[in-house]
Amino acid sequence: MTILTKISAMFFAMFMPLIATFNGISISLPFVNDTAVIEYDFFNDKAGSAAGEITVTASIDGDYDIYWGNENGEKLFVEVGETKAYYSELAKVDVDGGEGKYEVQSFTAIPEGAETLLAYRCGILSGKAEIPEEKLADYGEKAYSFGALSDVHFNRYNGSLSGDDACLTFPNALKFIEYFDVELVGISGDISADGERDAFEKYNTITSNYDFPVYTCTGNHDVSDYYTLANWQELMNTGVYGENKKDGVKDVAANGLDFVYAPESTDGDVFIFLSQYQWDYNRPESRILTDEQLDWLEVQFENYKDSTVYLFFHTFLNNPVEGENPHMGEGNIENNVGRHYDLAFTSGCADEVRFREMMDKYENVVYFNGHSHWAYDMQKFNPNLNIADYNGEYATMVHISSVSSPRRTTANVDDSSEHFMRSSEGMIVTVYEDKIVFNAVDFLRGEMLAYATYVIEK
Repeated sequence: MTILTKISAMFFAMFMPLIATFNGISISLPFVNDTAVIEYDFFNDKAGSAAGEITVTASIDGDYDIYWGNENGEKLFVEVGETKAYYSELAKVDVDGGEGKYEVQSFTAIPEGAETLLAYRCGILSGKAEIPEEKLADYGEKAYSFGALSDVHFNRYNGSLSGDDACLTFPNALKFIEYFDVELVGISGDISADGERDAFEKYNTITSNYDFPVYTCTGNHDVSDYYTLANWQELMNTGVYGENKKDGVKDVAANGLDFVYAPESTDGDVFIFLSQYQWDYNRPESRILTDEQLDWLEVQFENYKDSTVYLFFHTFLNNPVEGENPHMGEGNIENNVGRHYDLAFTSGCADEVRFREMMDKYENVVYFNGHSHWAYDMQKFNPNLNIADYNGEYATMVHISSVSSPRRTTANVDDSSEHFMRSSEGMIVTVYEDKIVFNAVDFLRGEMLAYATYVIEK
C-alpha cells in the first residue's frame, strides 16, 4: 500500500462515521468542522413550485451549492438510456458572516422525484433538508413532450476535429432528446452561418435519421447572403412544403415558409413556425416580419385561441413593460457595465408593435425564441432571461440558448464569449393535463439544469 493510499484510508476511517442522514425540514450534517443548515421559505403553496428564498447558515464561510436530492439523499438524476443525467445545482449561495441567501426565480420547478435539498461546499456534503410533503411535485401523467433548440449555425464554428462543431453538437442534442419519446423537435432558427445551401444539406442529412420530425423557422443568419427560398423548401422541414404533406401539417402560408403543425397526439395543441424574412435591425424603418405574415399569424392565433399554441420565432422582444430597462426582458441581459445583445426586435417599428400587441392579447401562446445565444446561467444578471410573462399580462416567452455556442459574459466586462464545444444547450418540454414543464439541458455534459427548470399552468 502506497503512502497516498494509507493517508486516504486513514482519512475515510476517521471521518466517514461523521457523515449521517437525518430527517427533518432543516437539518445539518457535519463533515469535519463544516456544518450547513438549509432553510427554504417558499413564496406560495403550489405543489412543484420552487419559488422562494433559500437561506444557508454555516459554520464556515464560502460558496455552497444547493442540489435537489432524492428520498435517499442522493443527487437527483433522470435515466437517459443506460446512463444517468444528473441535475445541476439549483443555486449557489455565498455564505458570509455565517449566513447567505438566494432567491429562486418565480417560475422555477421542483422536479418530480426531488424530496430533499443538499448543500455541498468544495464537493463535500455539508447539509440536508427535506422538502415538505405538500410541496413535492406530482404533475400527473405525461400527455406528450417535445424538444426545443435554437442557433445550430452549421459552418460558423470550427473548433472541433470535424471542422464544423454543429456536426457534433446538433446530432448529440437530438440523440439525447430522443430518449424522452418526443413528438417533435422545434427550432427557433439560425440553422446556417449565412443561408448557404450546404448548411441546409447538413441539417437534412442529420434530421432524416430520426423518427420524429425536426421543424424550424428561419433566423436572421438563414436569410442572409446565400439564402434562397428554393433551397429552403427543398431541404428543410421535410413533409411540410411538398404535395405529400405529413399528417398534422394544417396550414402553410402563401409565402411558402410559415406553417402550422398539430399532430393528433397533442390533443388540439398546435405548433406554429414563423420565419424571419430578412436581417434588419435598429433602423426606424426596420422590418423582420411582413404585413402578410402578421395577417396570417393573427388568423392562426384566433383559430387556436382555445388551445395551447407553441410559437417558434427567432428574434425576441425587448422588455415590453413601460419604464423598465428594455434589455432586461426575456431573451436578453444587461450586466453592470451595459453589456447586452443589441439585435432585439426593433422597438417601435410597425412589425414589432403589432407582434407585441398579439403577445399581449393571446396569453395562451408559449413563444420560443433564440438569437441572443445567452447561456441559461446568465439568468444571474436578469431573472427574466429564460422565461417571463410579465406578471401574467403577456404570452409566456421562453428563451432557447444555442445548441452550438452559448454566449456568456461577466460583471465589469463589456464583451461576451461564445462557448462552442464547451457547452450545448436547449430544452426538453413535457406537457401534462394542466402543467407544462421546461427542462433546460446542457447536452455536452449530459446534465439537466436545475436553475433553469420551469413550470407554468397549461
